[in-house]
Amino acid sequence: MSSAADRLNAILLELPKYKSQWESYVANPYVRAYDLAVENFTRETKAQAERDRAQAELFVFGASILTGSVMMAAFAATSVRVLAGRAMLNVICNNNLNRTFDMLHAASSSKTLMFALGSVLDEAKKVAGNQVKKAAETYASSAPIASAPTAINYKTRVEDFINVNHICVHDLVQGVRDDKQIGEAGKNSIADLTRQIPFCNPPSARKVDEQRLSQKMELLFYMAAVLDSDELVRYAPAIGGSDQTIGRDIEYGSTSISQMPSARDYPRETLPRMIGRPYPHYQPGQRIRYKNIGGGIRDRIDLLSMQTGNGKFYPDQNVLEKLIIDPTQHAQIMKAEQIINRMSADARPRQLTDVRMI
Repeated sequence: MSSAADRLNAILLELPKYKSQWESYVANPYVRAYDLAVENFTRETKAQAERDRAQAELFVFGASILTGSVMMAAFAATSVRVLAGRAMLNVICNNNLNRTFDMLHAASSSKTLMFALGSVLDEAKKVAGNQVKKAAETYASSAPIASAPTAINYKTRVEDFINVNHICVHDLVQGVRDDKQIGEAGKNSIADLTRQIPFCNPPSARKVDEQRLSQKMELLFYMAAVLDSDELVRYAPAIGGSDQTIGRDIEYGSTSISQMPSARDYPRETLPRMIGRPYPHYQPGQRIRYKNIGGGIRDRIDLLSMQTGNGKFYPDQNVLEKLIIDPTQHAQIMKAEQIINRMSADARPRQLTDVRMI
């Protein structure tokens, strides 16, 4: 029968293979799919500065929704702070990650450690508390990452994430092996627990369909744009003035809407109300207005929506209507939220060692 030290040495020898499997079968195909998706997405948009700023947000957005594994979910959890300035995306991503980790029964305080140590964290602490603490400290000591809107930047970020988790698991196993205060039974217990660690359960074949994932990601980016297209406008009819202004609405400003369209507190439209005597005036009302994202983008959304099994997104229009009428209404905002939720649920891992085909 092998000694505990031999078993732990055998695990250490396997760790580089696990790292290569995660990189080759999940991380690298994922980044390539993102690169294709963002290339197609930016081809439809115009403002380069806006695109560059948004690309880091889009990568984390995609990783938060189209997770497929605890590896990508944990990576997104470490990166979601990049969305701090985007209220709606921040809410969507955090809500989805919370649902993912809740399904995996992972403690919210240790999301980022779930890939390295998974469900064995608490059990490992009972046997080798000092070694778990040291490994976790190594994991947490990573320096800030320089950010740039390039595929190589995202690729190396994910690779670094896998490498740091590799080091964390390696340090734990090696530390337990060399710790003279842990007996044979305790070391065998840690050797048994490593079988449950997500890092030590990589997929044996590629789990990313790059072409299909790029279509899902690109559609996801457009769904975020649709959700961002609604704004609340304060207005009232004009009183007095020239013949050209009487009866027309005066707008008093607009604000973006941060609530999801299905939320109970999503703004409702109200009509202006005439008040005051002897000098009557209108108390402004409010209405929802939708920013026009462009006919070319709407055509692309329809195509991607059908390609990914979500059906046609916009109502049918003839050629003239497409040129002059933006069909976006509350129904499209609701549908965008539903598509995001559906894609998220389909990609969500069901257990810590689950790696779904995405």
